[in-house]
Amino acid sequence: MDARRTLWGFALGVVIVVSACSPFAPPTSEPPPNVYLLQWEQPDGGDAAAKSNPLCPTLLLSSPREAPGYVGASMAYTEEPHRIDYFAHHRWADSPARMLEPLLMRALEQSGLFKAVVRAPTTAQFELRLDTEVLQLVQVFEPTASKVELAVRISVLDMNERRVLIGDVLEITQPANERTPYAGVVAANRAVDRLLTELQELLRPVIEPRCRGIEPASRQ
Repeated sequence: MDARRTLWGFALGVVIVVSACSPFAPPTSEPPPNVYLLQWEQPDGGDAAAKSNPLCPTLLLSSPREAPGYVGASMAYTEEPHRIDYFAHHRWADSPARMLEPLLMRALEQSGLFKAVVRAPTTAQFELRLDTEVLQLVQVFEPTASKVELAVRISVLDMNERRVLIGDVLEITQPANERTPYAGVVAANRAVDRLLTELQELLRPVIEPRCRGIEPASRQ
């Protein structure tokens, strides 16, 4: 009887091991990843209406491009120079460039610097085009702190004169309150706030002289 029980126990163990290794075995469940958004918290906390100016040029906003390493929805971090890693259980809702596009649109519309802001493809006539490229959005971990580094290349082209009016890189460094992925998300959103404000300030002295009826002396 003991030998028979031992044999059955051995056989049952083999079945359990084989079932665990089988491709038809039910997969182990893992919690879904935490998903985050990039959003624009305007200084007044409200959603101001677009401030179109019929005396100013129309702008085409091209879809933002993405530098290598920032193409997908993975959230990037780094702990040492020249190396990039991605959080396993935290990700963006979309790629940083795709999330940034509607925020750029709102910031441009509310700047009061354009007759209209349109996206490609369009049949509308436009005088200026804004190209952007997300060069970096990464949480940098240091021994006792962390920060988010955001860099976006900005190019404004005059389509009539076929020349570049603005070619610059906006670089934002925003400290994070903690060394955690969520603290990095909060810092990234603050960095976006600063980026959009700096973009409006960068555009103003170049675009305002192209608005009819605005005297140069009135610019601050």
